[in-house]
Amino acid sequence: MALGAIVWPAFFLADLYLGLVVYPGAPVALYAGFRLLGEVAIFAVYRESLRRDISSRRLKTSNALVCTFCSVLISIMALRLGGLGSPYIHGLSLVIFVEALAVPAPWRDTVRYAAPSVASFPAIVAVASLFDPALASALREGHQLAELGAHYMILLAAATIAAASGQVGWSARVQLRKARRLGRYRLEARIGEGGMNEVWLAWDEALKRNVALKMLRSSAETDARVLARFEREALALSRLTSPHTVRVFDFGASDDGISFIAMEYLPGADLQQLVRESGPMPPERAIALAIQACRSLTEAHAAGIVHRDIKPANLFATRLGDQHDVLKVLDFGIARLVSDATRTQSVRGTPAYMPPECWMDGEADARSDVYSLGATLYFLLSGFPPFENADAAQLVRAHMLETPVPPSKRRGEPLPASLDALVLRCLAKSPSDRVASAKELEDALVDCASALGREWSNDDARASWLARDREKDEERMSLVASSGAR
Repeated sequence: MALGAIVWPAFFLADLYLGLVVYPGAPVALYAGFRLLGEVAIFAVYRESLRRDISSRRLKTSNALVCTFCSVLISIMALRLGGLGSPYIHGLSLVIFVEALAVPAPWRDTVRYAAPSVASFPAIVAVASLFDPALASALREGHQLAELGAHYMILLAAATIAAASGQVGWSARVQLRKARRLGRYRLEARIGEGGMNEVWLAWDEALKRNVALKMLRSSAETDARVLARFEREALALSRLTSPHTVRVFDFGASDDGISFIAMEYLPGADLQQLVRESGPMPPERAIALAIQACRSLTEAHAAGIVHRDIKPANLFATRLGDQHDVLKVLDFGIARLVSDATRTQSVRGTPAYMPPECWMDGEADARSDVYSLGATLYFLLSGFPPFENADAAQLVRAHMLETPVPPSKRRGEPLPASLDALVLRCLAKSPSDRVASAKELEDALVDCASALGREWSNDDARASWLARDREKDEERMSLVASSGAR
């Protein structure tokens, strides 16, 4: 439809040439009206295709109807521009070709949608002959019928070529999809990537469901440390069952050595993206999301697992059934077991959210995750991390020595004093001065929610996501409009 929205009005230039030069006196204004009607129909189907809830069957039906409608308009114009021998008959070939090129399909599907286009001109002629004696007389002349037959031989040849081309294109796509496989998983689309990993939306052909398939990049597969970290993430996640920790369904390596983790596929957005789009969150929403993160971390810490990279981008808001704003903790890639006796001097994590002890010796415990979650909550409330500096050394110094301003000051509007104080306590330099555990932090956040006097309900969450969807649709339509203007 996007292609058709460009091709269809462009051919008004041909209308002008035929109407003013080849067939003087033709109703050019009428043809302009036809082009406008066709453009409205094409654009309406394009708008419909942007809807998230549109079914494939409905979209195919709308597509077929608008192609048939445009074919009828072309047939009427052809009848007025040359009658039975009009060159405009070949405009029907263009409709068929555009469809076949834009949407490769099995030849039977191409024949199905091309048939109304091919039949539109004879149908228009048959109806018009009932009211136009001159046309009815022309249909009885052998020469004119032969000329129409010659045009239609070319049209049928075009439809045949379009069906063959569509079949070839469709077969190539099928082969490509079959080639993009990893064991029982069929790769559909890449949805994320990091320094060493790629995440793909994949179809689990055994269990018939979508999964998020996290794979090591080929350049990283030979690095034993990277591979060990990847396996550690899979093992850590496989031990956790909290509904607020991303679930792992499977992990292993393919026959050609590609390591992967198959996780639940989560539609939605991470918290960094949500704040970047809409600014600081309402405090009740930030608290509700942080409480869910605490529940995930409580289980992980009880199992002896420290995440070590809690940040807004690793906290994902999704929907489960009718429940909105369900939070999932992602990416245990640099997690470690507290019981692991191997000390590491490497600094790992995201600088803006790393606690001071990780800068000093790389060691981390449950209170380190509390610091990172406090920094994340600071970001949700204010729109900024506690410390910002392009210079890494200055950022380290800030985490180790400076006291952040309360999030309410960065936000520019008051927050409950208890919430300000709790966030700053989480950001204490010494682990012993922080909230002692994720469970204690959850209890403190519940008290802060009570102090607010209101909670973030499922209806609030649903309304927020619906508003976000509307904004995204408006942005897409604005881009389409600006592209058309250019």
